[in-house]
Amino acid sequence: MTALRKSQVLNVIRRAYGPDYAESVADRLPERIDPHNAADMGLLSELGLTADGLFDALGAEL
Repeated sequence: MTALRKSQVLNVIRRAYGPDYAESVADRLPERIDPHNAADMGLLSELGLTADGLFDALGAEL
């Protein structure tokens, strides 16, 4: 899998958690996020962004 662009990740965060939360974490996200990179996934986890959390937040959209 290729790295995701920051804008792609922010779009998902906006849908799942709303625009205010997306804006609050935007400055902490790198321009590219690799789902196979431990450091990138650790950062997302620190921000409260986990796969399980996204699935729960998006619910029927998936």
